[in-house]
Amino acid sequence: MTGREIEDVVVADARAGLDAMADGLFAALSARSAEQHEQDAGPAFAALKRTRATALLVPREYAGTGASAADAVRFQVALGTLAPAVAIATTMHHYKIAALGRVARSGDERAAAIAKDLGTGAGLLASGGAESTPGHDLRTLGSWAVRDGADWLVTGLKRPCSLSTSMDVLSLMAELRAADGAPEGYAQVFVPAGAESLEREPFWTSPVFGAAESHAVRLSGVRVPDDRVFPLRGETGRRFATDCYTWFQLLISASYLGVARCLATATPADRRAGSRRWTEAFDGLRRLQAELLDAADAIDTGRPAGDQLNLAVRARDRVEDEIGALGGLLLRAAGGGTFARTGFFTLLAGALHAIAFHPPQRGAREGIGLEPLDAESKDRR
Repeated sequence: MTGREIEDVVVADARAGLDAMADGLFAALSARSAEQHEQDAGPAFAALKRTRATALLVPREYAGTGASAADAVRFQVALGTLAPAVAIATTMHHYKIAALGRVARSGDERAAAIAKDLGTGAGLLASGGAESTPGHDLRTLGSWAVRDGADWLVTGLKRPCSLSTSMDVLSLMAELRAADGAPEGYAQVFVPAGAESLEREPFWTSPVFGAAESHAVRLSGVRVPDDRVFPLRGETGRRFATDCYTWFQLLISASYLGVARCLATATPADRRAGSRRWTEAFDGLRRLQAELLDAADAIDTGRPAGDQLNLAVRARDRVEDEIGALGGLLLRAAGGGTFARTGFFTLLAGALHAIAFHPPQRGAREGIGLEPLDAESKDRR
């Protein structure tokens, strides 16, 4: 395959991956350059809502698109190609909705009501989960909800929290406590973005993925109705948590592959044909995407939850292990002229390494939902 053909494949894949799920989204995003999206992702988030791409993984019966896992992987790769930070940020939206949708379809009325609200409104859902720190159990939370009559008072701090500005709803994992402080387990709490006593604070100062709006969100006794608190109890709770991790591994990895494809567009036209480095890197990205699609197939064909999680984690680890080197090849293929004229693509090449910081990090793979991990996946360093 020649360099020019590779360029055509990158563009064609991005168009197909986006418009198959959200008609007109490719054109809307292509109206601005990737660098412009990285400076201000507001128009991109608005386009996602306008084209209802935000309902991608909401089941059809709850006013969503009901996309397959494979389609979602392709969508995130395509999105990352055009708007890297937007793909990273919306991973936090999609994975939580995918897990919630499965619970809703199993007959949980509370989950169904929340899913329908999200599908109907096509809003953006920010996800505040536990931080992934090597040596710490992921069940160590920074948020809690205390029962207060028919409601809950939610307190905590999530930083970073992607989509902190553009979110319509915040979903966070919290420890439930009775009015007297006695522990009552864990829950997913869904908080309206405009709730009283919910505040946003500056946090993210890195130039990498700055447009993802990954600032801090502080909750100080935010009142949340009981029907917007989803306890993670029994098998339903464990499966929800496992599905969250499975979908997150798939979609965050796909998003980083999209970032790498964005970097592939840096190579000037007169250097594309016959570029060994570019061809080698692009082939590597396609191979990694094929592994993600294999893991997605495990979801789409209904394989056991443990198989789904282990395949997704292994595929994510493979991306994490290889994508930095592939990015280096792409940066070298782009040449010194590109390096001298803009720092954008150099920034993207460095950003590819940030996949290592997403949960569950190696060394931090204990907690609710991660029990099905086999020893190899759990202990991989």
